[in-house]
Amino acid sequence: MEAQAIPTPDTTVDRDRSDPTPEPRLPLGELLPKGTTAAAVAVVSVALAVTSFADFGASGRALVGAVLCPVLILLAAIDWRHKLLPNEIVLSAALLVALLVAATNPAGFLEHLWAGLALGGFLFLFAAIFPGGLGMGDAKLGLLLGLALGSRTFSAMMVAFVGLFLTALFIVATQGTSARKKAIPFGPFIALGGILAFFLG
Repeated sequence: MEAQAIPTPDTTVDRDRSDPTPEPRLPLGELLPKGTTAAAVAVVSVALAVTSFADFGASGRALVGAVLCPVLILLAAIDWRHKLLPNEIVLSAALLVALLVAATNPAGFLEHLWAGLALGGFLFLFAAIFPGGLGMGDAKLGLLLGLALGSRTFSAMMVAFVGLFLTALFIVATQGTSARKKAIPFGPFIALGGILAFFLG
């Protein structure tokens, strides 16, 4: 989903609030990357999956990474283009990751579950209080991230928020204060933080 350069409770970036008619939701097929973007997503996803097994061997962590990293790359591309994180991808990936963690690391599953619930709950509250800042899709992505990373979740979100903050400062510095409410998709920053925390944490 998206965040404003300086988050304020303003939802006008999405649509005209005076129009009560809900915007039609694009089908998943129309949200998926196409052309050169799709090729780039595929190449980076395969590279990260291979790197996961190269770094962690034939382990449960490697398997989780082979699922998580490609999903994060795909979601980042979709969010950057459409400012949307499809439930079909986020929730399916969260369920798959939860099953993988439970099967390969049963002793640590509760830690991962609590990390997912804590981050998802925090982002949910933030989105509820500042509806023009983050979206509910970000909260669901937080659930996925926590389930996959466990104790490494905090460092992932630190990277995400710092990246978002620096991008917001750059936009304001280059485009002036009139751009302070410019919509910035948060998904790519969560993806960046998640991938870095997975490999470096």
